[in-house]
Amino acid sequence: MSARIAELVAAGLRHAEVEVLFGLPGGGSNLDVIGAAEAEGLRFVLAHSECAAVLMAAAAAELAGRPGACIVTRGPGAASAVNGVAHARLDRQPLLLISDCVPAADRGRVAHQRLDHAALFGPVTKGSFVLGSTSTAADVRAAVALSRSGPPGPVHLDLDPTAPGSPIAAGNDDDARAPADVDAVRDALQTAHRPVVIAGVGATAHGLRGLVAGSTVPVFTTYKAKGVVPESGPNAAGIATGASIEAPLLLAADLVVGVGLDPVELIPAAWTYPAPVVLLGTWPTAADGAYFGDCLLAEVVVPDLDAALRQLAPDLRSDWPDGTAPDARHAALARVLAAVPSEPVGVLPQAVVAAARTLTPPGTVATVDAGAHMLAAVPMWEVDEPGELLISSGLATMGFAVPGAVAAALVRPDRRVVCCTGDGGLGMALAELETLARLWLDVIVVVFDDRALSLIAIKQGDHQGGESAVRYRTVDFAGVAESLGVPAFRADNADELHDALTKALARRGPCLIDVAVDPAGYPALLDAIRGGAPAGGAPAGGAPEGGPSDGAPPER
Repeated sequence: MSARIAELVAAGLRHAEVEVLFGLPGGGSNLDVIGAAEAEGLRFVLAHSECAAVLMAAAAAELAGRPGACIVTRGPGAASAVNGVAHARLDRQPLLLISDCVPAADRGRVAHQRLDHAALFGPVTKGSFVLGSTSTAADVRAAVALSRSGPPGPVHLDLDPTAPGSPIAAGNDDDARAPADVDAVRDALQTAHRPVVIAGVGATAHGLRGLVAGSTVPVFTTYKAKGVVPESGPNAAGIATGASIEAPLLLAADLVVGVGLDPVELIPAAWTYPAPVVLLGTWPTAADGAYFGDCLLAEVVVPDLDAALRQLAPDLRSDWPDGTAPDARHAALARVLAAVPSEPVGVLPQAVVAAARTLTPPGTVATVDAGAHMLAAVPMWEVDEPGELLISSGLATMGFAVPGAVAAALVRPDRRVVCCTGDGGLGMALAELETLARLWLDVIVVVFDDRALSLIAIKQGDHQGGESAVRYRTVDFAGVAESLGVPAFRADNADELHDALTKALARRGPCLIDVAVDPAGYPALLDAIRGGAPAGGAPAGGAPEGGPSDGAPPER
């Protein structure tokens, strides 16, 4: 019976065009799934932790445009997977997490590794179900459809041949709102003279580029939407985070159009811009729509975003002068580049990103971890297509970049991949360097090494633990990488970094560059992007240029 259920799962994954199954087996039925998947032509990739395996599957889903898949064992395997599943939930990535469990027939006598998986995964998935003795191929297809429905997200499947399967519906409460007419957005566009678009995780390049083609309308993108408009083009205005870096244009706008924008992507600060906001996407933001307060004029949910944008294109007008968007982007980048200490020690984070972006070929994919280095990496890593920068946005979890790089190199083997990670984030995923070596993937891991949780240190106030709460001892990451089979370099200055990048790009396979970066400019960098982070450490209450302050709690 276990083998039959495994065959159902494998066939369902193949039907969903899944090509790679990530995971960490624990014996029993999960090994059956791996064998059945390989028989169906899927590749199995062994990770070192369940969390990393799920992060790989989520990144693969984002790049491939179809569900990712991950297999784990019961108890500790399932518990370890939760962080990766929560990431997929908040980054709106379709995913199937498959696990074995203590069989229902044995639960009365077996307590070892027995957890209530449904209760464990319920808050971080779109549903937790059992594939059992009565399950069919239709149930697996329904789980895939549920993961894809709006908003996309993870679905958990427990394998239990001793229990009947649970019914799986392809839709859920998130889809309860019927598609609405676009007239509310059309009316707003027809009266606006200075509209600004903010593209989010649900935006598509085809539809958005068609909407703004030939216009001077500025388009901001969230971290997840980078590349939906070319950042070398006339409409790209830079990134939007819900903070001060986008403030000048938003303060001057008379309409903000959120295309595929989900408030989960924005920092939890107050929205203080005066222009009315209209949201257009394929899923409702539900209670999250309260993020925009009284400014939210309308939220319109449509089944086909590209078609809706084509309908609206004739109604878009703009009195913005030529060059408004590029000027805004360049001004924002100038603020990022100017946020440096007066006497730097080591390599500036901005110099690390600039060197990597300049030396790598067009189309290189960057994966960026959570941490202070992302403040430089995201705005400076300019891209022209979606999927050329990957980051954990909604959950903002550390430890994402290396697993994300594994997935990127597998899904896009024709591309170079640069993994931007801090020492803290790398510490969480260090063993996955062996995965890079074992699979011999073309990934350059760049470590922004300052021996600290620098973003947290910026926000740390008096009586909050001092240096022992945020500082690490020196680690020889180059030496560790070499011991795990990854060739490595150490760079203590800009010349050594340039030399290491040049050598890494001249060869195939993985490489790590451990860069000694100077964190002294991070407070000014945070202030340039989000506002309100003085050099003294704790966030201040104000923000430059009239933008909102960063009222968020300490975060990664």
